[in-house]
This record gives sequence, structure tokens and C-alpha cells, in this order.
Amino acid sequence: MGNSEVAILRQAMYSPDDYAVRLRYRAKDGELTERVISPIKMEDSRSLLALCLCRENPRRFELERCSHIELIPAHEILMPMELKVIEAAPVREPKSRKKAAAV
Repeated sequence: MGNSEVAILRQAMYSPDDYAVRLRYRAKDGELTERVISPIKMEDSRSLLALCLCRENPRRFELERCSHIELIPAHEILMPMELKVIEAAPVREPKSRKKAAAV
């Protein structure tokens, strides 16, 4: 994540009545969603605590999984915001179980 994206997050964090952030987030399972968040604090150099305005709950976001970060005016937000699935999680094949050999 570059300095400009961090600056956007900080601007929204310091002016939560004025701004929110729209971003894309890739979950551990591979699902890609577009969300609107209100940043609360940087937990460390790799993660962000934010109020997810789609889920209406605080969430921890790994910064390396965030992309397409943009600042949006708070007056454009109507709660709850829609969580858009951009790309579904890949379907994983169940692990095959070897049948025990009959004795």
C-alpha cells in the first residue's frame, strides 16, 4: 500500500463526520468485495481497525488485501451500505478420502 492510500485512510480517520472510504477487500478465502468503511485506527503497519458500513460492525482489515481505495464524502452515505461481491471465493474441491483397504 502506497503513501497516497495511507493518506486517504488517515484523512477519513481524522475527519469521520466528513469522509468515509470505499475500497475493495480480498478475504482469506479469496472472495473480493467492495465495501465502505469508516477508519478508526491503524493497529500496526499492516492492519486497520474500521467500522464496516456494509456489515455495520467493527472489522480488522489487512492492508495488503485492500485495493482501489478512494475517499468519499460522508453525506453520500446511506446506511446500511451494500456489500458488493466483485469476485466469489473459489470453490474448493473436498479432500478425497482414501478408502481403507479391506483385510
